[in-house]
Amino acid sequence: MALARNTLVAAIIGVLVLVVGVIGGAVVGLRYFGGDDAVVADQVPDPGPMLELGQFTSTLADKEIHVIRLNITLELASPMALDRINASGNGWTVMIKDEVIKTLKDQRYDVVRFTEGMEKLKLDLKTRLNAILPRENGEAFINKVLFDEYMTQ
Repeated sequence: MALARNTLVAAIIGVLVLVVGVIGGAVVGLRYFGGDDAVVADQVPDPGPMLELGQFTSTLADKEIHVIRLNITLELASPMALDRINASGNGWTVMIKDEVIKTLKDQRYDVVRFTEGMEKLKLDLKTRLNAILPRENGEAFINKVLFDEYMTQ
């Protein structure tokens, strides 16, 4: 009788642990991995204003002849930054394009042909362009450098 009673108690405890585990797993799963898509969409910020610079083709800094060709779009920090660049009568745009060309000329084929090198090039461009552009309230103008097209040869 004592053995049957101990088995019954163990079975009840086992079922309770199983139920609590399933409920806890469901709560954790919904909280961290599921939920409302609208909440997730609200957490992703919209991109800032975009400035299309156009296509660039340049030789690279190698002994052999290698070429890079890409389309560049800049995500700017604010509409005010876009207005300021456009209001300069293309002065800022020309300076930006000149800096892009100089940056491309410094690149090596064995670096920029891989994704890691492409991301480094984006960071270099962002850093160099933000260094030549004015700041608005201490903020840099450029948030991201984006490539619409990217080809090395």
